[in-house]
Amino acid sequence: MENQLIRMKELKNSREKSIKKLTKVLNTLVRLEWEISSIASKTNDNISKIASKSIADSSSCVQTAISQLISTEINIVKETNEESRVVTKKNNPKLQSLRKIVLNKK
Repeated sequence: MENQLIRMKELKNSREKSIKKLTKVLNTLVRLEWEISSIASKTNDNISKIASKSIADSSSCVQTAISQLISTEINIVKETNEESRVVTKKNNPKLQSLRKIVLNKK
């Protein structure tokens, strides 16, 4: 239980840092989108309108990333114990014969 609390705090801190960085990126993208949109409207430039739409799409992706970081899902890192290491190190006779077949074919 204590490990879970420590893990939650670590995740919270790292996610907050990422959210702050992504928020700065999002703000920059929104400002740029408005700037390009206003220029496109003044000059009646279709390419600029398409570019502003692309920026809007990227802003949407950044918003999705922020939403995912805000989620409360926590992936718990499982500790490995000696027993699980021993079990994985044991060689199954079927696997050994398969390895021999594969190695001989190469």
